[in-house]
Amino acid sequence: MPPLTRLAFEVLQSDSTPSGLKAVACATLLAAISRSVDVPGDSYMTVWRYLLQSDASAELLHRHELINPEVARDAVRVLCNGDAGDIAHDLALAVLHGQNATEVGERDLMSLADRIVTETRVRRVTWLVEQVHEHRGLDPTFIVELRDRLSKSDDPAVRVCGVSVGALLPRLDETFAAHLMRDESAPVRTAVVETLEGVGKADREKALVLIRDHLAVESHRSVIAALHFALSGLIRAGGIREATDNTH
Repeated sequence: MPPLTRLAFEVLQSDSTPSGLKAVACATLLAAISRSVDVPGDSYMTVWRYLLQSDASAELLHRHELINPEVARDAVRVLCNGDAGDIAHDLALAVLHGQNATEVGERDLMSLADRIVTETRVRRVTWLVEQVHEHRGLDPTFIVELRDRLSKSDDPAVRVCGVSVGALLPRLDETFAAHLMRDESAPVRTAVVETLEGVGKADREKALVLIRDHLAVESHRSVIAALHFALSGLIRAGGIREATDNTH
């Protein structure tokens, strides 16, 4: 083990170390961990605890990975703690990517969904759900349950989150999309339209029909623009004949 990493670990653990020196030691350990350099066994949790206690910026964790199951589980605890504060939540989200995302359970995601209180946290939940699905996969039944819970919120931003979660399903849910395209909020309707553009080949015709039908009744300029953009995208993806058949 390099002497520098051992020294950095000891400096970070010491209660008598000045804050500035601790920050340098933390950055040193993080850089060593991300480069697979040997570090003392408890370095991961020592770094994580320091970051939380010092209210450090999450920028370090965006530059250096801290992949560790114990750290990931504690980050889930922090994220599910509504009193932890935005700085701690930012640190937790920065940790919960890649392999660490596999430590997030479905119950954790549902708990977070139940306690969304700001638009910032809505975006956090959306990002985390996508990370978990990408790295370990979520059961379609759970995705539908989470989607439906979010989409029934009184907050339009939360309903947009529900649309994003629903887009993780392997096939287009035509009934759900048609229902949310009648939502009173333009951002919600726009979110649905944007998901329609990304459907697979098997659902392209259904998406085109939904877009055509909604173009006839939509009055909001930004939503109309999104509808035309999605239509163009579907055509470029290979749905030229369907678009022609369903828009004339």
